[in-house]
Amino acid sequence: MAHRTQSDTATKLIQLSKVSKDSPKYEFGSLASLLNEEYLRTCYAALPRKKALGIDGVSVEEYGESLEANLKGLVERMKSLSYRPQAVRKKEIPKERGGTRTLGIPSTEDKIVQKGISSILTAVFDPSFIDSSYGFRENRSCHDALKQVHQEITLKPVNYIIDADIKSFFDNVNHDWLVQFLEHRIKDKKFIRLIIRFLKAGIMDEGIVRASDMGTPQGGIISPILANIYLHYVLDLWFEKRLKKELQGYASIVRYADDFIILVERESDCTLILEQLRLRLAKFKLELSETKTSVVKFGRNTDTSDERQHPGTFDFLGFTHYCGKTKAGKFKVCRRTSKSRFRLGIRKVSVFLKEHKNTYTLQELWESISQMVRGHYHYYGVSENSKSLWNYKDKVKKLLYKWLNRRSQKKSYTWESFKQYVFKYPLPEPKIFVSFYNH
Repeated sequence: MAHRTQSDTATKLIQLSKVSKDSPKYEFGSLASLLNEEYLRTCYAALPRKKALGIDGVSVEEYGESLEANLKGLVERMKSLSYRPQAVRKKEIPKERGGTRTLGIPSTEDKIVQKGISSILTAVFDPSFIDSSYGFRENRSCHDALKQVHQEITLKPVNYIIDADIKSFFDNVNHDWLVQFLEHRIKDKKFIRLIIRFLKAGIMDEGIVRASDMGTPQGGIISPILANIYLHYVLDLWFEKRLKKELQGYASIVRYADDFIILVERESDCTLILEQLRLRLAKFKLELSETKTSVVKFGRNTDTSDERQHPGTFDFLGFTHYCGKTKAGKFKVCRRTSKSRFRLGIRKVSVFLKEHKNTYTLQELWESISQMVRGHYHYYGVSENSKSLWNYKDKVKKLLYKWLNRRSQKKSYTWESFKQYVFKYPLPEPKIFVSFYNH
């Protein structure tokens, strides 16, 4: 019975998505009724284990010990409108450029409901998102966004890059505007009221719940789709349908969540775009971070022989892009791991070795570090980035040598004996996993 209903729910989501795609102005009702016990059971099963706990301290496994009773009570509370999400638990994580980013960790029960809401919102809104929006969308990755950037610069008349940054986007999402955007496609007031309750749930900071009048906390399952909906209306549609008509030359946008760049042909258009972008964001209670927003001369028409006209670089999705040349002297787009991401990757290895040098066996340490190295290669192993990968591997080897010699008071390895060990048990070799060139 449960399996049949789960299939029914999955089928309904597919139908929602098809209707949304075929009828862009269709308004959906009766969405809250999809949040039934059977559907929420599948949402529970999809939750990752061993994640940070919410303020109630209940893990996914503990919630599952009385799953049927818990889900039954949850659905009853949602139907009677007495279900209220708990405040999220504040957690600070380091930013790659220094400082910290605030995450909001929901309780397990709230994660289940958020998972359900997120899938429904995705079915309703994702079909209308533009092709150059990549963040948190099925079958779309950072690498896909980077590939579009590569192809745009290589094949289109791109001479400038607007490297834009929205100041503390997730903290400044305006709830009233977000509700208006949701109501473009959703006419189920109970469903929207449920989303508003998540937005207003607050954040627990040092034992005190602080109200949420704005923003959508990063760390919640629902935040990525809400961010995409907000920026779809605020940025993407506006750029494609309105701003482009005012420009003299070619321009395109590539966005991954709140991280985006604009590729432009004419310098005069760059000025206009930035002026209009500031006004557009201000209307929706957002602003550009002026210190992190810049216009960079970049493209095949840039004279790289004159140092005074040397093109700049720009960072996007963890890579620094710069102008290069093929062996035949033709222009090509090059990239390397950005300095901040490189440092972050090395710091992760160093912290891990420091914490586990005496609790893991040598074999366990080696396997764990090898796994981290493979993960690094899988993301940063893209066209033109071999040098950064080899540099990363070299730094990791030196960290291993340093921390293995701190496992005891007596020095465990000389550099020569360590090299022999690495020769016998080599670390994974750098590899390019993603090519941006069409063969």
